[in-house]
Amino acid sequence: MTLWRWKAVDELGKIHQGLIKSTEKNRVIARLRSRGLYLFRLRGVTLDTLWIWFNSRQALIYWARSARKIGTLLEAGIPLLTILNILEEKELNIFRKNEWQEVTLKVKDGNDLSFGLKGFIPAPGPFVESMIISGERSGTLAVSMIEVADQLEEDYFFNRKIKSTLFYPSLLLVVALVIVYTLSIVILPMYETLFQGLNAELPFVTQMLLKLGKGLPYLVFLVIIAVPLCATIGKGKISWAFPGTKRIRRQRTWQQFCTLLARLLNAGIPLMESMILLGQIFREKEIARFIEEMRKAVQEGKRITSVLGDSKFFPLEAAKMLEVAEESGRLSEMFGYIAQMFKRELEEKLQQYPKVLEPLLVLGMAGLVGLIAVGMLLPIFDLSMHIQ
Repeated sequence: MTLWRWKAVDELGKIHQGLIKSTEKNRVIARLRSRGLYLFRLRGVTLDTLWIWFNSRQALIYWARSARKIGTLLEAGIPLLTILNILEEKELNIFRKNEWQEVTLKVKDGNDLSFGLKGFIPAPGPFVESMIISGERSGTLAVSMIEVADQLEEDYFFNRKIKSTLFYPSLLLVVALVIVYTLSIVILPMYETLFQGLNAELPFVTQMLLKLGKGLPYLVFLVIIAVPLCATIGKGKISWAFPGTKRIRRQRTWQQFCTLLARLLNAGIPLMESMILLGQIFREKEIARFIEEMRKAVQEGKRITSVLGDSKFFPLEAAKMLEVAEESGRLSEMFGYIAQMFKRELEEKLQQYPKVLEPLLVLGMAGLVGLIAVGMLLPIFDLSMHIQ
């Protein structure tokens, strides 16, 4: 996919310009002609991959705000095409402005919004796409978009809070490593020479600091090599997991799973088709295997609660609630209720996690600083003993 910068004129003589992504030059010309534009300048963008990556940053908050705008305007009774035109006009980024123009054209041709957003940069992601599909099929697109905005904003502010919590300890860690490296090439070699002259050994802690300092450049080099390698193996995607966030991520997965399944069932989508859609959304091995087991159970005519009850992945109390709901034929309602229950529990965990993480990080850094201080002071005490 190549990025093209274009300049064209319309029938009224007004000049338009923008950025468009396409595999071929002829397709760019055809797409602009379909919009009533006559091209007079077209060139490929240098470092187009870097440009696209730069415009894909902050996708979470961008789609949270866009989804809230769409949902709010739809609730106000404004037609979707008018909303898309508003988003296009208000967009200051020339690349994203062109993306919204493409979405508008697809919707004008009679396509759904979910289809129009395919290929959009930054990508809305499978969760947003599925919520839009369920909203379109059930006629509740406005509500779906507002729910999407709430979920994405929650994720964004949690990530931002974690980053702010980690900033100060990370800064201390960098400073501490710089100090250790400086000591290992300036001060500690002097200690080492002095102790060798006295036929004595440096204290163990000081020796460890010396080895750590000398090995730091190699460690930094390995990190620089490992990060691009991991990105290549993972097809450009690296996920960093902070300690203690596994339960939070699992809670979020449960909440999204129940929310989407409730929405799909309320939209009138059969359970079998809903399972297939969910399998396309959730790619993690654990939940993908769980969804596949549910799909097979539905295919064989079994109750899905038989899978839920036997699974170690899904909470047992929620499985019991769904078993009762399946017998009474109110499965979609119960999935919606459980989704709200998971959401409340998730909010509590999101509030508690930074409160626990911050003091632990500060204590860890205090220990590291103390270790450096001990490593520097011990040779002085030992030296005074040898001199006596």
